[in-house]
Amino acid sequence: MLVLPLGTWALVVNGTFFAALSVRTRNRELLLPLLLFPIFIPALLGMVEATTSILMGDSEPALWIKLLAGYDVIFTTVGLLLFSTILNAE
Repeated sequence: MLVLPLGTWALVVNGTFFAALSVRTRNRELLLPLLLFPIFIPALLGMVEATTSILMGDSEPALWIKLLAGYDVIFTTVGLLLFSTILNAE
């Protein structure tokens, strides 16, 4: 039950930050997926591997859950620190 909220938070944090970053660009519809997808790959990999480990009954889903939690902490912190700068940039 931890994988779903951690993965959702990773997508929300990155999506919000990069949407704010690309809001003033001309091709924002093209730029957002190009920026978001490469940054989101580690979280996506962590979600898939953690879910696979849980469903297969492996004893190591904790490693992938820790990766997701670390990813969330890092990107939430960076997003909070840079968000006002991104919104106020001209």
